[in-house]
Amino acid sequence: MKIMNAPSPAAAAAAAADPQSTEDRAKTQRSTRVLLVEDEPLTAEVFARALSRDGHVVEVARDGLQALRRLRERAPSAIVLDMSLPALSGADVVRELRAMGKLGVPVVVVSGSDRRQTDLSPSDLWPGTWLVKPIKPRELVAVVRDLLQQCDERDRS
Repeated sequence: MKIMNAPSPAAAAAAAADPQSTEDRAKTQRSTRVLLVEDEPLTAEVFARALSRDGHVVEVARDGLQALRRLRERAPSAIVLDMSLPALSGADVVRELRAMGKLGVPVVVVSGSDRRQTDLSPSDLWPGTWLVKPIKPRELVAVVRDLLQQCDERDRS
């Protein structure tokens, strides 16, 4: 016999306010892996926690070289990437990702630098986007969720 506890009023209110259903969240959790590339520990922790709460399996890389090692092991469903990284820049990670043939992996750049300060074009990030820090974790989660949904719909059509 399986005993299920009723959710607390706060949990029920949070679930009602969340646009993603429990079923969708379970599907997301089973099928999405996000590679978070961020060298600032607090930012990495906050973003990883928010993405995990949304049902994503999150792997953290602290620099560009770690990110490339993880990309070679297994392609993620999406990448959240800072541009200013030790060892290898975020722009170099994007170029290498695309050179590996991983053209459909969405890249969400979260950076304090302006896109014009890099030589990346919008097509290098596609499918993906550039977000300027500071950004609220829930905004990042919404962008990642939307991009993954768009990619899923594109793949089904």
